[in-house]
Amino acid sequence: MSRIIISGLLLFTLGTAQAHLQPLNETEMSAAHGAGIAVALDQFRYAMAPTSYFEQTGITPAGACTAAGNSSGNVGCWRRGDLRWYGVNISGTGAGGSHWNESSCDASTAACPRGGQIAWFSPFDNPYVMRSWSPQGMAWDGSLINQDSSNPDKTIYEFLAPTRQPDYTFSFWGEIEAGATRDTATQALQMGQGANNPSGGGLLKSQTLIRGNAAGSIFRLFQHTEPGNETFGMFYHSYLQGDFRFSVAQAADNATDQIGEAPTFDPDEGLFFRNVDAFLPFGQVYYQALVLGPVGNNGDFYLELTPVPDNPAVYNRFYGLDSGDVRGFETARTATRDWQQACGESDSACQNYRLSHGYVRYGDWYPAMAGWNALGTRETVNASDDGIVFQARNGSTFNAFAKRPVRIDKRGENSSMQRTQNYRCDPNSPGACFTPTEGPVSSGPGNNNLYYTTDRVSLGSARIEGLLINQFYMESCRPGVC
Repeated sequence: MSRIIISGLLLFTLGTAQAHLQPLNETEMSAAHGAGIAVALDQFRYAMAPTSYFEQTGITPAGACTAAGNSSGNVGCWRRGDLRWYGVNISGTGAGGSHWNESSCDASTAACPRGGQIAWFSPFDNPYVMRSWSPQGMAWDGSLINQDSSNPDKTIYEFLAPTRQPDYTFSFWGEIEAGATRDTATQALQMGQGANNPSGGGLLKSQTLIRGNAAGSIFRLFQHTEPGNETFGMFYHSYLQGDFRFSVAQAADNATDQIGEAPTFDPDEGLFFRNVDAFLPFGQVYYQALVLGPVGNNGDFYLELTPVPDNPAVYNRFYGLDSGDVRGFETARTATRDWQQACGESDSACQNYRLSHGYVRYGDWYPAMAGWNALGTRETVNASDDGIVFQARNGSTFNAFAKRPVRIDKRGENSSMQRTQNYRCDPNSPGACFTPTEGPVSSGPGNNNLYYTTDRVSLGSARIEGLLINQFYMESCRPGVC
């Protein structure tokens, strides 16, 4: 009897295995219940080998250079370029780690690109979530979608990052090879010409390192509702917090210009962006989407963020204007002033504004709001822990311009709101600066004599508030062809 049962089960399994998979329609998807698929990752680390890479291979461009040096064949022309991204890494920020050549370093500092495991990358109570559901939104014509939760109109797929994450290290090193002559189909990386290319070329190695997280980011797939273009659309709201470092100087004890060979980068040199907080909204559900399409027949493509519909019902919601504020100035000023306060439960203008308007903040400095002339606490001229910082390798110095604006007015440097700090620094002692003087400018544009010699300079904080992306279009193409 057992043999008959087993035989029957096998026949049933074989029969069902040949059945064709059928796509779910929107009605079937909207009928699904539950929170979705949750992905919890404890003790997580992703690490490619330091010499494993992604490559973007160039071709001989139209209008290619025909000579090198100071000659007519090397003016106003293009050279082929190959780009490679090596050793992509997502890892922890605790003690213990390694450089790209596998030598040890301390991953709790921005000098070390590869750390250990991330203990709670996406814990069970705050995981990555993939789900299909039917949120409310607005169509291209201004009509509201999914007003009846028991009978929804549209269903979307979304991928949600955890709302909170520990900081982790995302890093890679790379090469830009200009004037390449290697045949990528038959020749290995080591056979590239690089800086020795007799027709002119070069090789630049760099390191990119981000220490932070992308908690709260959202990616969605949905049907774009533009009439005649009801196509597959994407939506990405990006949150990024942390520190960013870009560096090119290699450590003297492990420098190399060999293609594909992992160097050790200097622990100090680079351009740093400290305390970054950025929110960039690319698209809004149902009426503004990221769409992809082909360009020509050679593999080129375009990426477009579709325009906001020219419809008051849509753009009034998109711009999130307060009542009576047709130009948006008061809405933006209020939103910037009160950005640390939550929107009221029934304040739809505030809620729509923050959903459609992004911001990019480098550094924590923010002017006090007691009055237009009030100043907040600002980074020192050679600060290293906040704002935008340019830093030389240990033991090296450079000349830095030492006149920074405290408050910028679009009417020009002589306007009443403009204030500057003129740093008086000892050119023989890197980084040693006297107390700066502050006051209105009366002598016009900056004085080039106000400089000092230093190993590090803070370029200050930068803030872009109320960033609104109405439309953009990006196209890939060969140099000299588009």
